[in-house]
This record gives sequence, C-alpha cells and structure tokens, in this order.
Amino acid sequence: MIDWKIQFYYDRGIDSVFIHKLFYFLVSKGAQYNCKHEGYYQIFPKSQKKPVTIENIELSHMEKEVKCTTEKLAEIIDSYLKFDIKDTILGVHLDFFGEANFLFNTTIYPVKDNKLIVYLQTNLYEISDEKSFLTFVNLCKELFVKFSFIYGQSRSQYEGIIPTDIDEFLKERPNIVNFYSRPLVDKIGREKLLSTPAFKVEELENGGVMLIVCTEPLGCDNIYEVWRHLGYKSL
Repeated sequence: MIDWKIQFYYDRGIDSVFIHKLFYFLVSKGAQYNCKHEGYYQIFPKSQKKPVTIENIELSHMEKEVKCTTEKLAEIIDSYLKFDIKDTILGVHLDFFGEANFLFNTTIYPVKDNKLIVYLQTNLYEISDEKSFLTFVNLCKELFVKFSFIYGQSRSQYEGIIPTDIDEFLKERPNIVNFYSRPLVDKIGREKLLSTPAFKVEELENGGVMLIVCTEPLGCDNIYEVWRHLGYKSL
C-alpha cells in the first residue's frame, strides 16, 4: 500500500497548547480514535543518541479492541508531553467520518529552531476515488487555515520532508496539492497563481491559496502545464 501525505510547515514554535489545539480541532471536524480501525500511536525520539528514560510510558501501542475511545487522545498527548517535544515525534492513527470515511495518521515532527512539520498521512486505498481524495484534501485545507501554516504540499512515501526554508520550498516544483500562505502568494504573484491551469485553485479566507493540480495522487500530465505556467522547468 502506497502512503500519501500532506505536510505543513509551522514556524511559531511547538508547545503543549498547540498540540492540544491541533487534536481538538481534528476531532471537532470528524476525527475519532479507535472507532473503525484499531487505534495506534507511536512516540519516539528523533535523536537515537538520547536514551528514553521516562518509565511506565508505552512508546508504541495498538488497541486490542476496536471500540471508540477518542477520549484516550488526552492520555496519549499527556504521555507525549512528558518528553522533550522539541526532539520527539508523535504519530496517532485516527478514523475520519465525514462526506467520506478514511483512516489517516497525524504526525508531529519537530525540526530545528523549535519549528515543526505537521502532516496528515493516508494511503492510496483510502483515497482511491475523487470524493475521498477531496474530503481528505479539504480537511487539510481547514487545518492550514486554522493554524496559519506557512506552506504545505503533498508527498508520496518516496518523497522526503518538505523544506523548512521558504526560498528552498519555492525552488521546488509544485506537487499534486499545494498550500501557500498570504506572504508566499504575494511573493509568487496572486494573479499568476489564481490563473494556474489546474483542477482547482482556491483563494482562502486567510489570504492564502490552495492549488490542486489534479485528483490523481501520484501525478498527471497536467502537472507539466502547471509547472510551465509558474515558471518551473518541466524536467
């Protein structure tokens, strides 16, 4: 099964308030824990040189029984916050119930200077039809607006973490799904972005722009036209 994710860059520092707000928001939009698939989470340090010294905390756990226990998210977050969250990754599998239902993973991935990559990851089976694909992307769009991320972009399992430098990010060609905050839209050119020949270009309420090249997660011929329009080389 091929994994597929949308990653966001957050530059205002990771803290407990942000973590709680993030999961509360996802639940308010239709995410549940251990409701259709077995609930699962992982907590692990980025640096393997640092030993895990906190006792009585499960670093990797799968629920034995599928039984809605969304309230357990509070316990999972509390366990995570006992670690140095500037150097520790959290991943939680959630079920989403909305216009389409799917399993996805929410990952908190700290990077240098107390910045953060947040990503929602699913797999191609879960978003195999256009309705499911767009429901997943719409959830990501709402997340992008709510937390004022700087930018975001889709990635397959064969592609790494998005750059954490704005200039480096803008050097990369757009992927299937892309999110730009207002400052990046102004830098690229609002009219240029809005006139992109893509499946969907949406101006967001916070002044940002969402660009969906097509509804095929692994790519489509139209992406070359999008690259040329935005001034990127096709190859």
